[in-house]
Amino acid sequence: MMQEFIRHEYEISAERMGKIGRYYTFLYKNQYYTVIPVHGRTEAEIKELQKMSHYLISKGDVTVASFVPTKSGELVAYNARQPIVMVRTSIPPYARNISIGRELAKFHQRGRTCPISIIHCRRIGQWKEFWGTRLDQMEQFWRRKIEMGITTMFDRLFIESFPYYLGLAENAIQYVADTELDEEPVGIDYATFCHERLPDAKWIEGKEHKLATDWVYDHCARDLAEWVRQIYTKRQNASVERIRQFFRDYEQVTPLSAFAWRLIYARLLFPLHYFECVEGYYISEGEREKQAYEQTLRHIVNHSREHEQFLASFVDIVGLSNRQLHLPKIDWFSHVS
Repeated sequence: MMQEFIRHEYEISAERMGKIGRYYTFLYKNQYYTVIPVHGRTEAEIKELQKMSHYLISKGDVTVASFVPTKSGELVAYNARQPIVMVRTSIPPYARNISIGRELAKFHQRGRTCPISIIHCRRIGQWKEFWGTRLDQMEQFWRRKIEMGITTMFDRLFIESFPYYLGLAENAIQYVADTELDEEPVGIDYATFCHERLPDAKWIEGKEHKLATDWVYDHCARDLAEWVRQIYTKRQNASVERIRQFFRDYEQVTPLSAFAWRLIYARLLFPLHYFECVEGYYISEGEREKQAYEQTLRHIVNHSREHEQFLASFVDIVGLSNRQLHLPKIDWFSHVS
């Protein structure tokens, strides 16, 4: 049992455990504890994340949870060979009283001033390489699927749709390369604390604390683009005003540079939602899960034209057409109206 494991490893009595957000939590001596599986994170990354969280706490952010070492002083414990960390804070998960745009800008602002050398969690400047590798792997998989033949409806959807998303991904990679050549980064473009995937972080909904296990060290454009992607994919046409307000709120705290805007657009160009859907389907085992991925892929493919229209009109949506900022257009969007 998890309670027995926690008692043995941490010498803490975890009574009345419950699930809030993604993870199990419990209250002990007026402290809120959260137990987090950390698959895919190295111990070197965890040590850096611990330093990052400590830095934000030292700057007065009481919404950040601190790491709890085991009784032997380790940050990572192993329960049935599964790596976990435990974090705690003295306040319950909170309801935000300021907008997500403003709070995110302040979070990024603090992260930019961090004096710690961060190596293992660093992602800034690596998008082209990460995307290129991911694209190459999926293209090889796609070619194997063609050779093996279609056995499911998902196979057919994937085989027929991949060339389009291959082109979109290649445009995103080239867009980053051109941005790095054309634009000069300024202070706002320094690396900061970001989220691996901001929409997954439940502090936004008041269900969790800010958890360092969600973080990477990257350009703020990562979080901004992923939040916009999530708003658009959920609401599509109803998303325009929310996206505008999000950027207005963010820029009240931190105005964005031309370099940042171009990185945001490059990240939106990369069809991450498509890649995650395809990858998710082929590693899933349950039939219900596979059916859900098939429905998602069908929706993505059926709404590809609307997605193109959104990307083509992004400059107008966020109000850049009224400012002295130029986002190069993608030629093959020119026919979209």
